[in-house]
Amino acid sequence: MSGKAIREYFDDYIKYYPERWRWSLKNSDEQSERYLQTRARRSAGFYGQDKDLKPDFYSIERDAVQFELRHVEWTDFFGLTWEGQKGILARAGAPNYQGNLYYYDNDESYDDENYCVSYEYDAYDDQPPANLYTKVRWDGIHHWIDTANACDIEYKYVVNNHLFKDTHIELRYEDGEELRVYEDYEPLIEGLLKQGKNDLVEKVFRSMNEHFLRLRDSSREEERAFYPGKTAEEMFLGNSNKE
Repeated sequence: MSGKAIREYFDDYIKYYPERWRWSLKNSDEQSERYLQTRARRSAGFYGQDKDLKPDFYSIERDAVQFELRHVEWTDFFGLTWEGQKGILARAGAPNYQGNLYYYDNDESYDDENYCVSYEYDAYDDQPPANLYTKVRWDGIHHWIDTANACDIEYKYVVNNHLFKDTHIELRYEDGEELRVYEDYEPLIEGLLKQGKNDLVEKVFRSMNEHFLRLRDSSREEERAFYPGKTAEEMFLGNSNKE
């Protein structure tokens, strides 16, 4: 380890797999209808298991490797055209059965893009301490964010429409490091308040309220429809007070 403070732990991350393939049906109404008539089955299996009868792409993938192809189209005997792409982004999964957490260290040369495993913390019994870290979740991944040492914060929105879409909150630290949090703002705000960061929460609320007013006052009806009809304080605290 580099010895620097760890600002974030997480239980999974998105990893690039250069040798794996992803297959999908070529997009068209005709192809979708033909799929339903041939390979689709009436119901999924237990626990949402896909019971549709998909092609076995193994030999197609091996054949593509012979010609150094990374993208192929292949038509099966039902006339369904499948598109295959080699090199995909997918979840890495837990590092071990104990559920130890990952952290990122870009100051040392670790394999797999500097993602490291913490044997001090896990996702079950030994989570990062709540007096320092706040647990949030987005895209199905849990993150433990260092909120106790944040010295500045900013709520950013890119577009006016769709409440909280294309938005994020940036946490900043004395050493210049920054972290972004997406979507799961309620536990983040709750954690900041528990750790006495009322000034940071108030700053976020000021920006959110500006965002809400821009929705309310928009000249476009579709944007006005996303105005929440309340302040950030009312949305996250249940009242208009900021204590």
